[in-house]
Amino acid sequence: MASQLDSLVEQLGKLTVIEAGELSKKLEKVWNLDLSALTSAPAPVNVVDEETSLVKVILTGFAPGKKIPIIKAIRPILELGLIEAKNFAEDLPKAVKEDLDKADAEKLKQILEEAGGTVELKWVKTNFTDL
Repeated sequence: MASQLDSLVEQLGKLTVIEAGELSKKLEKVWNLDLSALTSAPAPVNVVDEETSLVKVILTGFAPGKKIPIIKAIRPILELGLIEAKNFAEDLPKAVKEDLDKADAEKLKQILEEAGGTVELKWVKTNFTDL
């Protein structure tokens, strides 16, 4: 059976685009399929309730000349030494904190933006303790 499948794959690989299109139409007709319904279906959407979700705060970059203020802001947040904070700031984007509630994430975002950083908030999962 495997050799038959290999042979079929090899034969299908030799089809031109036009021939492959014709084959698709014939299979649709013979097998009574509607492939257009399959290909035009919308992708599933993950709905995240921002009020009951936990947030990841991501530092994506910083403005020119703002490296030192970012390092100064990062040090107490992550409890890092000077070298570690410098290395953190030079290797962006990076998550600063994860699993924060929305209010704490907004505060952290404000601190980093005031220091010159570019920050992204990403809602990651539902915080079931708030439900």
